[in-house]
Formats: sequence, structure tokens, C-alpha cells
Amino acid sequence: MRIVRTLCLALAVAGLAAPLVMAQSGPLRIVIEDGVIEPLPFAAPTFIAENPGAAEIAANITRVVAADLSGTGLFREIPASAFISPVTSFDAPVAYADWKAINAQALITGAVALGSDGRINVKFRPYDVFSGAELGAGMQFGGGQGDWRRIAHKVADQIYSRITGETGYFDSRVVYVSESGPKDARLKRLAIMDYDGANVQYLTDSSTIVLAPRFSPSGDRILYTSFETGFPRIKLMDIASVTSQALAELSGNMTSKATARGTSSFTSCRSAAARRRGSASARAATAPRSGRRAAT
Repeated sequence: MRIVRTLCLALAVAGLAAPLVMAQSGPLRIVIEDGVIEPLPFAAPTFIAENPGAAEIAANITRVVAADLSGTGLFREIPASAFISPVTSFDAPVAYADWKAINAQALITGAVALGSDGRINVKFRPYDVFSGAELGAGMQFGGGQGDWRRIAHKVADQIYSRITGETGYFDSRVVYVSESGPKDARLKRLAIMDYDGANVQYLTDSSTIVLAPRFSPSGDRILYTSFETGFPRIKLMDIASVTSQALAELSGNMTSKATARGTSSFTSCRSAAARRRGSASARAATAPRSGRRAAT
């Protein structure tokens, strides 16, 4: 019996050792399937209104800044109900201990003033709570009351850039073709909006088909294809005045693209025969443009 038990024990040890030897026979491999990104918690107390008329604008700007950052997925806003101490003055010392206690890693403070001329001035400071220091020097932006949303996007751009080291994209616009109506009678209009869907502005009516809009690099003009005459034509629109001019007319399917510097646009045309050969039949350089921006 002792021999049988010894033999069984030896076989069991050999059976356990075999997989270990096989497992160690090749190189060690570690497979990482998914990364985990924890959003950075930040606090954005409502910007201080430095005079009574600025209170609503200050609250609106704060909400847009927080929404811009949270919408990236890289940041998580801490609700105001969790704040321990309020921010009552833009120049007051920061109580870093209170913000650390609610696990805020970044703090954004700001103030808004409404001038007698109707213009607003927005100043802000981002802070690194755990290091107890500002993230760069404070900045300020100014503009008309109607520009408050764009100013908020500019503030968010600066904060995003200082924290991530990457260029912000909140102060950008999207040009697109808006479609409406039944499937068999779609109406198309050229439209422009802020990156977050706000401030929609229709640039053309629905009387003609429009396609393939493109911004110029300077952002003040749009190239697009119009079927106003029944045939495709490339048109150039100045956004500020919402006026268009047709570029050189060529027969065939036309597409357009602005040069990298925005000083001219290229129109390419393909006739039916050229499309069969797979080559372009004509190309023209037109429409010199200025560097004027649509908004300041």
C-alpha cells in the first residue's frame, strides 16, 4: 500500500510539473486589451458679475465653459452642491484645502463686467489644486453682448490647452447642408453653426440644391456647389455679408478646394469622357481672397 501511495504521489507531482514546464518554455506575454481613462474632476464656480447687468451673462458663460470641457470625456465637473467655500471675489486667495477635500484637481474662476458701451469683458484663471498654483497667467477677452457664447468657447479653449497641452477646438464652426421635407422632395440649404450646435444661421434658401461646402483656411468664406442654373457651379460666399459669386464655369462635374494659405481656390472639372479615362480635363485657379475674419 505504501508503494502504491508513493507511486500515485509521484504521478501527481509529475502531472502538475508538466504544465509549469510547458508554460515556462516560451517568452512571457502580457496582453493589454483596453486602456482606462479617468476624467479629470474640475470645479467651475459661477463667474463673478462685477456689476448687476453682467449676472446673467456670467452664469451663461460659466455653463458653456463647463459643458465644453465635460463634452470631451476628459473632464468631469464637480456639482456646485459639493463646494465647501464659495468664490466671492475674482482676486480673493484660493482656499486650496477646501477644493482638495472634494477631490477637485482643477479650479476655474472668472469674472464678467458689462461696460457702459454695452461691451463685456471676461477674465479668468485656471488653477492646479494639488500643486496650489495657477496654470499660467490669467487672461481676458472682450466683445459685444451677443458674442458671449464665442467668448466662452475661447475661455474653454485656453483652459483645455493649458491642462492637456493640446490645441482647443471649441471656438470653431461647422458648415453643412441642412435637409428637410419628405424623402422624395428634400429641401437643401447651406447652414453654419457653432461646433456644439448653437447659433445656427442659414446662408441660402431652399430654392436650389447645394452640395459639398468647404471653409477657406481663413474661415471667412465658403466654397460650395450650387445647382441654381440647373447645372453644377462652384460658388464662393463671403460669410459676413452672405453674398456669393460664381467661379469660372466649366462643363462636367465640378469640385472645389481652397489652397492651404487661403489665397486662391482651385476648381476641377471632369467631363463624362474624362471620368471614363479617370483623369481631370480642366483645372482653374481663381478667387483671390483676403485674410479678413467673419467675427472678432
